[in-house]
Amino acid sequence: METDTVQSRIEREREFHNKEFADSERAKINSVYFITRNSTKWYENFLEQHAQGSHVLEYGCGPNSYAFWLAQRGAQVVGIDISDTAIEQMRERSHQRPFPERVSFQRMNAEELDFPANTFDLICGRAILHHLDLVKSFSEIARTLKPTGQAIFVEPLGHNPVINAYRNRTPELRTEDEHPLMTSDLKMAEKYFGKVEAHYFHLGSLAATPFVGKKLFDPVLNMLEATDQMIFKVLPFMRKHAWAVVLVFSQPRKQS
Repeated sequence: METDTVQSRIEREREFHNKEFADSERAKINSVYFITRNSTKWYENFLEQHAQGSHVLEYGCGPNSYAFWLAQRGAQVVGIDISDTAIEQMRERSHQRPFPERVSFQRMNAEELDFPANTFDLICGRAILHHLDLVKSFSEIARTLKPTGQAIFVEPLGHNPVINAYRNRTPELRTEDEHPLMTSDLKMAEKYFGKVEAHYFHLGSLAATPFVGKKLFDPVLNMLEATDQMIFKVLPFMRKHAWAVVLVFSQPRKQS
């Protein structure tokens, strides 16, 4: 029965993302994501520092994949996704991008990776873990990372009541199995990694959304981003109410 439940969840995710990548259904909320530049910059800076000569696994390789970006910076990249459509699209795009020999794409369940232990120097992904069984995912990330490897993920958090109210009003924009991360999930990661770093982003900066496309957008967002970081520093209990967290895992603990 449990296996049937797991397979049903995976199939729901696959069908949802096949549809998403085929018709760009989430385009109508793209304006919200303009405000994520701070977390995106942090993520990109980290990848850029570690790309050269690295064997990289990217979780979730849809339209916003960093696979080609990483390849241009000297990485050998494998991209995986549960969506057949995403894999087909990325394979087609690879013929038109530089360094196609450095990238490959496979449809794969991230909870059961088809890679040997100690394969990757770097594992990365954005808004992926909250779709997965975290126990299985953390275990697989730790297993397939080299002992000196690192993993980085950008994930939504689930403590902010205002953000949760929006999520509840827009169920069509996400799968029923999504679970934005909680502080207990971050604590659980410590079982699988000797070092877990959490960097928090986007609290008051969400208020910049109405200014997207207007002259005031940049100065308003700059002010709100600075305020966010001050709040997170002075009032650490507010960190869990951020919209997103950038997680960096290292020192993988190999499970027996």
